[in-house]
Amino acid sequence: MATQPETTTGTPLLDEGAEKKRGALAELLALLPYARRQKGLLLAALASSAALAVVDVPVPFLLKKILDRILGPAQEGHFLGWTLPAQEALVAVFGLLAGLALAKAALLYAQRTTAETLGQRVVYGLRMDLYRHLHSLSLPFFRGARTGRLMLRLVGDMSAVLDLVTDGFLRAFVDGLTIAAVVVAMLALDARLALVALSVLPVYLLAFWRYSPELRDRGRAVRRERAELSGTLQERIAGAAIVKAFHREADEAGRLAEQSGRLRDRLIEKARAAARLNGIAQGAVALGGALVLWVGGRAVLDGSLTKGGLMAFYALAALMFPPLRRLARTNETYQAARVSLDRVLAFLERTAPLREQDGARPLVVTRGEVRFEGVHFAYRPEAPVLAGIDLVVRPGELVALVGPNGAGKTTLVGLLGRFLVPGAGRVLIDGQDVAGATLASLRRQIGIVPQEPFLFSGSVADNIRYGRPGATDEEVLAAARIAGAAEFIAALPGGLEADVGERGQRLSGGQVQRLALARALLTNPPILVLDEATSAVDTESEVAISSALAEAMAGRTVFVIAHRAVTVRRADRIVVLEHGRVVETGTHETLLARRGAYARLFDERLRPAGVLTP
Repeated sequence: MATQPETTTGTPLLDEGAEKKRGALAELLALLPYARRQKGLLLAALASSAALAVVDVPVPFLLKKILDRILGPAQEGHFLGWTLPAQEALVAVFGLLAGLALAKAALLYAQRTTAETLGQRVVYGLRMDLYRHLHSLSLPFFRGARTGRLMLRLVGDMSAVLDLVTDGFLRAFVDGLTIAAVVVAMLALDARLALVALSVLPVYLLAFWRYSPELRDRGRAVRRERAELSGTLQERIAGAAIVKAFHREADEAGRLAEQSGRLRDRLIEKARAAARLNGIAQGAVALGGALVLWVGGRAVLDGSLTKGGLMAFYALAALMFPPLRRLARTNETYQAARVSLDRVLAFLERTAPLREQDGARPLVVTRGEVRFEGVHFAYRPEAPVLAGIDLVVRPGELVALVGPNGAGKTTLVGLLGRFLVPGAGRVLIDGQDVAGATLASLRRQIGIVPQEPFLFSGSVADNIRYGRPGATDEEVLAAARIAGAAEFIAALPGGLEADVGERGQRLSGGQVQRLALARALLTNPPILVLDEATSAVDTESEVAISSALAEAMAGRTVFVIAHRAVTVRRADRIVVLEHGRVVETGTHETLLARRGAYARLFDERLRPAGVLTP
């Protein structure tokens, strides 16, 4: 599927009004590749749908035969070319009707099960493509993404796409084919009455033409409000502690009431549009039935039509009118589902994944030398974050990155694993440009403890093993000991099998950081990135962790973003960043003696806190 490059902020798809308005054919073609993967199911669904659409059409003709011949003055009936006494003909017709009823039951079962299975498999394929695409995007995308909106696409929109397949395309196919078959049968039975019954169709079709776009637009507005509400709920539930800490419960309830009110109003507007369409459709159908009885009744009175003919024709009309009514309701579901499909397709089209270069090769790290050559980066073109970084980190060197907030420290190490892509310049590991490396091989070489460590719901062991699922309990505990986590793990109910809770909420901030550190160490990477990895532990714990890390760091190239004395003083070199540039490099003592940028940082930010001492 063609894609357009995402913007530097990575937020274009989150514009809820940006989805393209596609025709029904374009939507069908977009889903066709997923349906083609299920060719057998697709053919079975179409075949059973077609059979179900016409299985009832012979019934009115049999009804006419019963009324005009078997129960009429002649008291005889023709059945499959044979002239039979009334009793035998009635039994034969009954047998045929019973057979049709059983066939309809079997066809209904087959159609429903194949349609639902086909729909579920189409949605499964689309959801997995959407999920894989989401995780292929670079980190700038997630800086502007809202989890609630993304979840709505993966769950809510997918449910609507399922409705589009089962209650949209396939239901409309059955009803449309039924109407076509009945119209042909009515014309064959009585062309005059057929024209009377069809005289209401222009009003019916005009209502569809007039109100379907409005229904789709109302559905689009509902989806926008629902996405906004979903995002707000997700944030406020995740931030419940902050809401309570600042006693903002009433304010947040007011915000939710306002957003819920907007969603309520949009839903009411959508319901009114649907009611107008359904009302006109139902009225037109009812009028058509009344006209058939009126004109047909007059024809029976003047002898130009038999009673059996009228009843047969009305029975045919009765087969046509329910599909017409259902099409009005199906259209409501269909228009709402089209909005969801448009949003999903816009998601895929308007965001470009971070792709490997053609001919990308596995990265082989033998020494661990890292070079940044003329590296520039900006999340927004008007606000560069890195401006011409040139830096060589020797194999096995421990480098501490320091500088004021916004200096580009985290961005710099993000370029190392290609979580970000430089606007200019290149990053090399052992002389190999990371842009030409396969992502899997590159990220296997780098262990990362992020600034805001994240734990998944599950056990302690599962979280430490995340980067190496096959690790033994002994290896997990060894990594935990190095990270200073073994003691508190042993104290947890269940030890390694203790549940950490959603996002690690059952643990303290320091415990979460230690588990994240153990997770990185378990993969035994030649390059280690610690982004303020000990910021949530006390000084005593940091001393213990840093001492344990000394052994783990041996032989590795290590980048540390930290402001505390224990870690910074252990660094072989300190790199000072300001405004996206390297302004100083050296040891702690050397840089303090220079009385430059590092000394200013020490005097203004570190010395008053008592964190670093000369």
